[in-house]
Amino acid sequence: MYKNNFLANSVRFALIGGVTFAAFNASIAVAAEDGAKKVERIEVTGSRIKRTDMEAASPVLVMNREELEATGMISIGDILQTIPAAGSALNTAFNNGGDGSTNMDLRNLGAQRLLVLVNGKRWISSLGSTVDLNTIPTSAIERIEVLKDGASAVYGSDAIAGVVNIITRKNFEGVEVSVYGGQNAKYDDGRQYTADITFGAVSEKGGLLFNMSHVTQQPIWAGDRDISATGYSSTADNTRLQIKGSQLNQANEDSLAALATPNPKGIYNLMVKEGTGVDVGPDQFRPRTSADVYNYAPDNYLSTPQNRNSFYVQGFYDISDNLRVISDFMMTNRKSSQELAPMPLTLGASFGEAASRVDIGANNIYNPFGEKLYGSNARAVANGEAEDYVPFALQRRMIEAGSRQYNQNDTTYRAMIGLEGNINDNWTWSANYIYGQNNQDVMTTGLLNLTRINQALGDNCDASNGCVALNLFGGPGTVTQDMVDYITFDSVSRSGLTMKDYAFNISGDLFDLPAGAVGMALGLERREESGFDTPDPLTVTGESSGNQRDATSGGFRLDEAYVELSIPVLENLLVTPAIRVSDHDSYGNNTTGKVGVEYRPMDDMLLRGTWAQGYRAPSISDLYAGTADSYPTWTDPCNTRDDKGNPLDISGKPGCAAVPDGYRQANTQIRISQVSSPDLKPETSESYTYGLVYNPSWLEGAEVTLDYYNIKVKDAIGRYGHLDIARECAADASSDSCSKIDRDSLGNIVDLRNFLQNAGEYNVEGVDFFTAYRFPEASFGTFKTSLDVAYVIKNEFDGTDRVGVQTGDGGFPEFKANFMVDWAMGDWDAHWKVRYVGQLNNDYYTGLTNSTDDQEYYDYLKDSGFRETIDPYMVHNVSVGYNIDGYNTKISLGINNLFAKKPQAEGPTNNEAISTNNFSVTEYDVNMDRFIYLRATTKF
Repeated sequence: MYKNNFLANSVRFALIGGVTFAAFNASIAVAAEDGAKKVERIEVTGSRIKRTDMEAASPVLVMNREELEATGMISIGDILQTIPAAGSALNTAFNNGGDGSTNMDLRNLGAQRLLVLVNGKRWISSLGSTVDLNTIPTSAIERIEVLKDGASAVYGSDAIAGVVNIITRKNFEGVEVSVYGGQNAKYDDGRQYTADITFGAVSEKGGLLFNMSHVTQQPIWAGDRDISATGYSSTADNTRLQIKGSQLNQANEDSLAALATPNPKGIYNLMVKEGTGVDVGPDQFRPRTSADVYNYAPDNYLSTPQNRNSFYVQGFYDISDNLRVISDFMMTNRKSSQELAPMPLTLGASFGEAASRVDIGANNIYNPFGEKLYGSNARAVANGEAEDYVPFALQRRMIEAGSRQYNQNDTTYRAMIGLEGNINDNWTWSANYIYGQNNQDVMTTGLLNLTRINQALGDNCDASNGCVALNLFGGPGTVTQDMVDYITFDSVSRSGLTMKDYAFNISGDLFDLPAGAVGMALGLERREESGFDTPDPLTVTGESSGNQRDATSGGFRLDEAYVELSIPVLENLLVTPAIRVSDHDSYGNNTTGKVGVEYRPMDDMLLRGTWAQGYRAPSISDLYAGTADSYPTWTDPCNTRDDKGNPLDISGKPGCAAVPDGYRQANTQIRISQVSSPDLKPETSESYTYGLVYNPSWLEGAEVTLDYYNIKVKDAIGRYGHLDIARECAADASSDSCSKIDRDSLGNIVDLRNFLQNAGEYNVEGVDFFTAYRFPEASFGTFKTSLDVAYVIKNEFDGTDRVGVQTGDGGFPEFKANFMVDWAMGDWDAHWKVRYVGQLNNDYYTGLTNSTDDQEYYDYLKDSGFRETIDPYMVHNVSVGYNIDGYNTKISLGINNLFAKKPQAEGPTNNEAISTNNFSVTEYDVNMDRFIYLRATTKF
């Protein structure tokens, strides 16, 4: 844990970073040919060549500071996830599987295929190449530019779907203090608070900006919303036991036969009776029924809590007229948490290798049968049991141990220092060094120590050896605090990433053509990344009830060089080619290119198009992540019986020949091992965009853009797939896939190694439309309207088109749109935003038997009416602001989700839903309530 407080660390690192100056990225004015005045050239996101106009060959969405504040949101990540072109990405509404971070996705190509820059320079990412946008303080941002085009030739790896370039505030003078508070009106939850202070000063020689901010986000519980209040698990709060009666002595078998009827394999499916105390025996069981389930939802967060503290400083100093030193520094600390229902204890081989290590001793005081129960077939046979011994299977929700909490303490800092200057009136250069580091500690409570559980269920567990026997055969509440203390532990894991980036860029005019000067930018960059993930020792050894995970350690070096040109072929025709060469110390060399074309048939209209190649280098996690367990729900193709005991014909599956007759997988969740692959190559892409920009001179204040895009990603890094491995092995016993599967003597899969490969393929296609109009000023104020629409034609992954389909906490709407109306008059302003998500189809799970392969089962469900339509969704956000001139203060009051719109549930109950909460937390409003907020900003 961190001993020094956050502010002390911030100040210390700021001083180390240099003279606390920041990169203003201010354009250096270039003299016009006649020398009469200077024309400012700016660097537009998507190009390194400075130019005099904003519109370029690539489409760029710009959101200024006023627009960001009008959203009423406090996270840049949350704001970006609402733009129509955004796809589904991790945010703080992910409780199971979240880590407190918020990412950005473009075109539903994955957050790892979007590059994030700050002031045109790369931001620090995670081990998986995604950027937590919550590390960037909102109050320090001037605007955001979203490049919706591939840009690897200009910026390097990860810019396949596009680029998010966050521009910080420039030339700020004075002191500004801002506070914000909001909460849900009906449910009185989900409170959010922010407080920030900004100092700025600018002189003839330099400038300085200093910002500190604090954010508090309080939770929303899933149980406090009807739509998310129900989620059932087969692991209940009293013990479920599956055991083969013929393996017990006659008295025990007779006792069970008097209580219940076994399945065709002679296995009893039993539950411990409610209210049972310390007295245990076979008569304390009853048959399991469909009502023996556990509602885990009320114990889960719907929106997770966190606190963030950020410190940001930037500045510049002109050493001479042609040389400027630049620097910036950021440090953000985030404390976040997720909470899940109490840990389900699962014992026996059907739940994986770790669970198979636990036996129940014959002389354990809580063993209801008085004879040893083995969790492993191999161990049973070695101790004299029959070859066909079936290990017991036990499940119990350990409510006495309390909920599981995952608490992150995440600290990210990034420092940049550099020089920039003029060579002459036409040429400018810059050189900079960036150092960034992210460190995260995660403490997890409510986990179970399987080694201690094995001891507590063994023969020799008593006070003389410090062991506390565990009673799993009493009803809820019979596990005492002493038992809990003996078998539980708190896990601490640590991970981190370090980035070093060295860059040199130079740009200017090469020579003149009849239509104008040929511009050029070229540069060199070296990026070094190293990272680690150190799980808790009990997690590494598999002694934890959580999934086993090995340590990660590794890194890479990437050297790159690029050249970009701007060629005015005609006065109204500009061609902008670029090429980048990369050398990665893991996989070798690759080259990417890009060509943009800008054509103006008239002053009011720009026709534009691009062709671009892109790439994404494998991340540290892709290359070096330690092997980790996962337990997905799926069906073994080698089953010889369905779940009702009916025979299945597997004679056409030679890879299943070694599976004994009568085999039926013991558990629907089968263990797989996620394996990294150090031999991965980069992903590659090819993209096209064609569009137009129209600013009619006959209608001043109007603008229209229309852009078509097509992106194909090849060699996408992804898991080969546990289903494909199992099917290939079943179909061909000599297949290499069979070497990836381990089975026990009963046929159960005890491990399947699911590896990464370069084999996936994405093909996305669509149209973006944007129009805005600023009405002439009138006596009743000034209005501006805008409409941003994303229409998806195709979103294929490995040949399957996903447009219009809801898939859990993600979705692929055909249409998404934002409509906005802004009004201002004097000291007043008001804003109205409508966010629209189109209709989706959802296929949800049912309890039907899957006796065929998964695709046939999926088609059967769809054709049998288990597909539902989720209606279009529309949410309204409004706000009003007033400037108090005498006090340099602005007050804003807003309501997000004005009509308390609720998303449509995915199924009859959450038990059938694919998503965790019965609706997608990336497409729809998590609050499901009117969120009322107040913001006050004062400038001195």
